Amino acid sequence: MQIKSLEDHFGTRLFERNTHQVNLTEAGRILYSYVEKILSLVDEAEKDISALTGCMRGTLSIGASFTLGEYVIPQVIGRFKNQYPQVKVFLQVTNTEQIAKRVSKNILDLGLVESHVDDQELAASPFLQDELMVVLPAGHPLAGRKYISLNEFVALPLVLREQGSGTRKVTEERLKEAGVELSALNVVMELGSTEAVKKAVEAGFGASIISMWAVQKELKLCTLVPVRIKGFSLLRNFYLIYKKNRSHTSVVKEFVSFIKEASGIAGSLKLR
Repeated sequence: MQIKSLEDHFGTRLFERNTHQVNLTEAGRILYSYVEKILSLVDEAEKDISALTGCMRGTLSIGASFTLGEYVIPQVIGRFKNQYPQVKVFLQVTNTEQIAKRVSKNILDLGLVESHVDDQELAASPFLQDELMVVLPAGHPLAGRKYISLNEFVALPLVLREQGSGTRKVTEERLKEAGVELSALNVVMELGSTEAVKKAVEAGFGASIISMWAVQKELKLCTLVPVRIKGFSLLRNFYLIYKKNRSHTSVVKEFVSFIKEASGIAGSLKLR
């Protein structure tokens, strides 16, 4: 109804519709360019008034992959809200693949993900470092050792996150680089959340590779035991992603500055 009202107002079609997709007409593209200018002016007005009154307002929609969304970002959002109480923040937690799609479709302003995303429409900047570690159930024969060999790891029954998970993607990439065929892995279970993976490992179903951020409580309680693979690096960056050709509000820009300062990384991310 809103589209029809717009088309009636301008006396022309703004969208070409068929059974598969909807595209802008030439008139629609012209209107879109003006809408971008209008939104940019609104953003400038909000920014100037916020600077005058010291009160930033607006909304912020963020997508975070499971490790970040469950163990890292809630604390960051809490601190951001303390500083800017008038900003409404919406957080979606899902896997890296889904977040990239939603940022690309402008459903989300920003994505915070666990691996680099291969999408030409998206830009990415590292904002926090992480280490993946092998975790074993307490009492496992290898649990008393600081390091295991790559061959010993490959022989372990593994409980892994599902395909599309950033942790799974990084793990597979590093193993391939080390010459390990993924078909050689003994994957006994694939689960859709880090919490489920941890519970399965604690129950003795196998070992796993998990972010150090996700197992702090279990390590303190000694229900999971960490080991490293000798000569095998599992360091990685977490990435902040956004759509390249999208204009961003002052709230989004402020959050980007805030999270980079909070994580101690002076990145090169610049938003329009």
